[in-house]
Amino acid sequence: MEFKIHSIGNIKQLEDKTVLNIFKEYRDGLEGLKEGMRILLLLWFDRSDTPEKRKILKVHPYGNPNNPIRGVFSTRSPIRPNPIAAYIVKILKIDGNNIFIEKIDAYDNTPIIDIKLSYHNNIP
Repeated sequence: MEFKIHSIGNIKQLEDKTVLNIFKEYRDGLEGLKEGMRILLLLWFDRSDTPEKRKILKVHPYGNPNNPIRGVFSTRSPIRPNPIAAYIVKILKIDGNNIFIEKIDAYDNTPIIDIKLSYHNNIP
């Protein structure tokens, strides 16, 4: 089975926050999001996407060799069979197709693959 995932935007890092730059063709999908809401943000860690890295199933958490080796599914390591990153973040501001959020540990231009309303909002 083959899957296709399309980027809906990319990450822009500022000094004290992160900006989700949503491509204009997906802007209508932002309707209903508001400042203060929490969202589930899914990214594709493209810099960790190689055939070799996808085969690694055990890592030192945080890349620190002093931490005991664990299976990747029990860590937040970007090295995994499918390098998908997940964050629950608070929306600080929305300006057009840019969503300003709390600072996260992702590189500039990291592809955004999806945004979902977090269950923490208690909104039907």
